[in-house]
Amino acid sequence: MDTRQKVFEHLATIVTKIKVPELIALGEDNSMSTGTLLDISYGNKTDTVAFRAAWILEYIATHHPDRFMPVFDAFMSRLPVQRNLSCQRHFTKILMAITHPRAPQPYRKAYRAMDRLPLVETIFSWLIDPRTPVAVQVNCLDILYNMSDEFGWIREELKQQTEFLLRDGSAAMQSRGKKILKKLSRSKPQVDADGQ
Repeated sequence: MDTRQKVFEHLATIVTKIKVPELIALGEDNSMSTGTLLDISYGNKTDTVAFRAAWILEYIATHHPDRFMPVFDAFMSRLPVQRNLSCQRHFTKILMAITHPRAPQPYRKAYRAMDRLPLVETIFSWLIDPRTPVAVQVNCLDILYNMSDEFGWIREELKQQTEFLLRDGSAAMQSRGKKILKKLSRSKPQVDADGQ
C-alpha cells in the first residue's frame, strides 16, 4: 500500500469526530508527507478526509514552514481548481500566512519569485462566489489586503467588494469587512516596479 493510501485510510478510519489534539499530533509527525496531504485535500472520494488533510496541511504550513516549502509551488499552482469549500477555508488560512508582511523568510522568497496574478484572480473569484462560506470570504479579504501594496488596482476592487458584502453580511463579515475598510483608508499603495 502506498503512502497516500495509508494516510487516506488513517484519516478515513476515524469514525467519530476527530479531536484537535489528534490532528495536531498528525501535523507534528515528521513522517506525514505534505505532498500526500495536498493530494488528499483535492480528492473527492470523501469531503471529510479532504477536510482533515487540509486541516493538517494548514497546521504544518503555519507551525512548520520548512516542512510546507516542498509543496509550496504545487500548492500555488493547484489552488485555482480547489472546489471543496471546507478545504478552501484551510487553504486561505495558509495563504494569509504566506502573504502576511511578516511571513517567514522562505515564504517571502518563494512568494516573490512566483507569478502572483493567478493568485489574485483565484482569491477574487472565491470572494465573489455566492456559494463561498463567510469564513472563506473573510480570509480572502485579508489575503487581498496583504497583496494590495503590490497591485494598486486591488485596493479599489477590494473596497467595492467589501462594501457590497457588508450590506447583508453576517457578524463575521461585518467585523472583518469594517477592519479591512479601515486599513484601506489609512494606508497608501506601494505599487510594484511594473506599476500594477
